[in-house]
Amino acid sequence: MTVFMIFDFLNDITNNIKLLLYKENPSLLEKIDFEDENVFLEPLLFAYFNSKKDNLFTKEMLTEIMQGYFIEKEPLLVKESFNNEGVAYLPNLGYFHKKKTKVDDICIIQNSSIELLIHSIIHLKTIFKDLNENNIDESKIEISKEFSLKHLNVLTNALQYIKTSNKVHYDLIEQCCKKIVLFKTDPKNTNSFATINAHGIAFFNVYQDEYDEVFFVDDIAHQTGHIIMTTILFERKKYFLIDENQNIGTFTKNKSEYRSFYILFHALYTYYTTFLCLDACLENNCFNKRQTHEAKGRIGFYLLKCKTDLYNFEKVVNFHNGLHNVLSSEGIEILQNITNKYFEILKKHEEVTFFKYKNQPYNFTYSEFVKLNPLNND
Repeated sequence: MTVFMIFDFLNDITNNIKLLLYKENPSLLEKIDFEDENVFLEPLLFAYFNSKKDNLFTKEMLTEIMQGYFIEKEPLLVKESFNNEGVAYLPNLGYFHKKKTKVDDICIIQNSSIELLIHSIIHLKTIFKDLNENNIDESKIEISKEFSLKHLNVLTNALQYIKTSNKVHYDLIEQCCKKIVLFKTDPKNTNSFATINAHGIAFFNVYQDEYDEVFFVDDIAHQTGHIIMTTILFERKKYFLIDENQNIGTFTKNKSEYRSFYILFHALYTYYTTFLCLDACLENNCFNKRQTHEAKGRIGFYLLKCKTDLYNFEKVVNFHNGLHNVLSSEGIEILQNITNKYFEILKKHEEVTFFKYKNQPYNFTYSEFVKLNPLNND
């Protein structure tokens, strides 16, 4: 997949947003550059339209979101966008107090086109959900300017590592991921994630104090992998020949399995993107010795997860009497790329198969990993 190939998928998405905008408030289309796809890939537009069923905002909110993209400047409209601290975020404009005075400018991560959101944003108040899809109390999610800027340097470094190590994939990341949110919460509440409800934003749960560039390379690859895959699969029926929303426990006979076939396919693709980025950074000598140890530990960790999910996928295929009854030719091509990458990494990093992982929680934790797999200081 290249950035040129992704344009067709992005075009499907932008056309959908254009239609929604036309139905909601056609006059807004007269005020923006209709040919600028970045306008229609604004993640808060996805948040707005996906929240309509809950009646969270009035139609004025749409103007608040869009005004930063107006060709001709208009008086600032800001009524509904204030968070609990009285700070309003207006895309492309910045952060404002209630008297319309600017608090902070937009924070674009150095040497990238990706924006770091440095305050909590009211449009995302219902985005954070637990495994049961229930809203998580805002008090349990830490998002602040201080917290975001604390991690900005290592986040910047990680993006640069990916950019210099695999420019082709980095360009895909920039094309699909527009913004990043750094937050902190107990992983029992939620993990890092990406969601169609705020498509184009990667959410990183930076809850371990030890996290550095290795974690961010991993999580960037993982969560932007979800964003890229959501973009590719926007018209799902082009890829799935079965009901992609069906729980795979039906086929695997695992009663504790909560994931759908669609989520399983997503998971497999994120293993692919994580292998791609971690391996490229190792190849390019981005990490010091300790970080290299951690990166290889993470690769081994995901090889085990990928192996399990390829096995789960095989069970689904067997249930339906063959791959061609499950995926279209386009879907099969994606799966083949994932499978090829799995075996390539397994062969290239054979030493990681000797690592021990029995003390690992759901999220890779280096402090636990090193207890069973000490770093050789020779």
